[in-house]
Amino acid sequence: MNTAAGTRRRQARPSGAHGRPSPWTWSGLGQASTWALLVLLLAIFLTGLVMVDVTQQHRQMSRELQDLRERVYLQEEERGRLLLEISTFGLADRIERVAREELRMRVPEPEEIVVVRND
Repeated sequence: MNTAAGTRRRQARPSGAHGRPSPWTWSGLGQASTWALLVLLLAIFLTGLVMVDVTQQHRQMSRELQDLRERVYLQEEERGRLLLEISTFGLADRIERVAREELRMRVPEPEEIVVVRND
């Protein structure tokens, strides 16, 4: 039967082997809106993964920032201590210089030392 009606009947059948619909047809994957939905779902999933990664990086950087702030605090504390130490040593050096130059003081020789007893 190669009539025009027979040909039309075959064309009216869904494509696929033995007249069955193809998986693309019955699943709806052949439609553009289905592909758009799949792409959108994939984009949402990837966005979620990126957000998790960014959140993890933020937490790690926050910890590093806190550690660095603590180091800065400790170093400023040590700097203050060292400045105080420097000023203390500078004061002793200044006293010795004034005693030597202006008052003409010197370290006595051992035979010049007199021990005073308080009996």
